[in-house]
Amino acid sequence: MSESFTAVEIIAAKRDKHELTDAQIDWVICAYTDGTVADEQMSALLMAILLNGMNSREISRWTNAMINSGERMS
Repeated sequence: MSESFTAVEIIAAKRDKHELTDAQIDWVICAYTDGTVADEQMSALLMAILLNGMNSREISRWTNAMINSGERMS
């Protein structure tokens, strides 16, 4: 994780209908899986995403970040 953000600024960005950057998406997934972002914060972000949507680039990046966040089975 090269850039650092806060959960609050990412939640606010999506709440305000902004497109999340690749760096923001990578950070929030990494920070959530390592426990930096609380469940309540992730819930707030997901509500903002539900209400305001994501474009295809955001969805693709989110999916790849989720895939890369865990172990892969062969």
